[in-house]
Amino acid sequence: MISYPPELPVSAAREEIARAIEGHQVVIVAGATGSGKTTQLPKICLELGRTKIAHTQPRRIAARTIAERIAHELEVPLGGAVGYKVRFTDQVSADTKIALVTDGILLNEIHRDRLLRRYDTIIVDE
Repeated sequence: MISYPPELPVSAAREEIARAIEGHQVVIVAGATGSGKTTQLPKICLELGRTKIAHTQPRRIAARTIAERIAHELEVPLGGAVGYKVRFTDQVSADTKIALVTDGILLNEIHRDRLLRRYDTIIVDE
């Protein structure tokens, strides 16, 4: 069961965001810092049945800590359903559904797969 912290504005708009994601190939979600975009959008996508989500972060430390946070909220071990890939290290598995990746890692993956077919959802953050 996926839960959403009620104090986050994104949680209140969850159904509207989910409808937009289901109905459009590209969705832009804008909100204030701290509104829950980074941690809650991947969970919304997961709840919609998306199973190969790449979620970009500009820095390695952000990718790791956000992966830890989402894994904690979903109550799953890091490297299982939620993991991260950064330069020189990763913690992902065949079971990973949400992968926090740096921009550089995603750009590097384009060299091997121009259309990024490996993913069914790409969240570009920041």
